[in-house]
Amino acid sequence: MNLFYTPDEDIINQAAQSEPVRKAIYEEAQRLLPIAKRIAYAEHATEFGDSLHVESGTRPGTKSVSGLRRPYSRVIANSEDAEAQEHGTSQKMKTAILARAVVELGD
Repeated sequence: MNLFYTPDEDIINQAAQSEPVRKAIYEEAQRLLPIAKRIAYAEHATEFGDSLHVESGTRPGTKSVSGLRRPYSRVIANSEDAEAQEHGTSQKMKTAILARAVVELGD
């Protein structure tokens, strides 16, 4: 028995899994994608920009007290140096392309 259960959890679970919620989350990621690509190409990070795409799924809920399985959509870069490009290394300057895209989307 889950000691943290409230009657509203079923409603929250149903809402989180509903098609309108999934669609809204996906559409937000789709709005972010061209902004991130534009920034990447402006930074001459062509490989990074070409590898950007939207990935969607459902988090398993294993870390949630209530076990809530939340949908997600996110912009992912699969280029070989994507992590170094975004966060920087001792040899490569940080560009924060995705972080800048998020800020720009919010403006």
